[in-house]
Amino acid sequence: MLIQDRRGYSLTFWAVFIGLVLIPIFALSIELGRYFYAIAEVQKAADAAALAAAAEFDTQVFQKSGDLVPNSRAWGIAQTYVNANTAALSAKGVRAFVSDIQIDSGADTVLVNVSADLSILFPSVVPDVIVKQVGVAKLRAMTH
Repeated sequence: MLIQDRRGYSLTFWAVFIGLVLIPIFALSIELGRYFYAIAEVQKAADAAALAAAAEFDTQVFQKSGDLVPNSRAWGIAQTYVNANTAALSAKGVRAFVSDIQIDSGADTVLVNVSADLSILFPSVVPDVIVKQVGVAKLRAMTH
């Protein structure tokens, strides 16, 4: 009798389909959303750090030689802005940090590289997730 009744096949098919297809797709979409949100937060922090670092260059060196060189406060201020703009990530255990500050004298721009290890946001089966973003700020009113 059971072989002639095919109503159970449909239930079995949908249970397998939901368990093996829909749930993993749903989990992947949540993980990708988390990843892209974290990247956007690190980029926002890099942009803010670049704007902050743009205000911190050595004016004495610039007046003497015309070279743009970050002063001793530039790294600390840039990191302060990174910390302020990644508070939501910090609450989840992610630490972003300034890895480099460059001043391009030819283009009058400041480039700030910010890195963050996002591995803590993902399951342990995911390999290391390191994000590196570059913030760019234009220096204005540069004359010597």
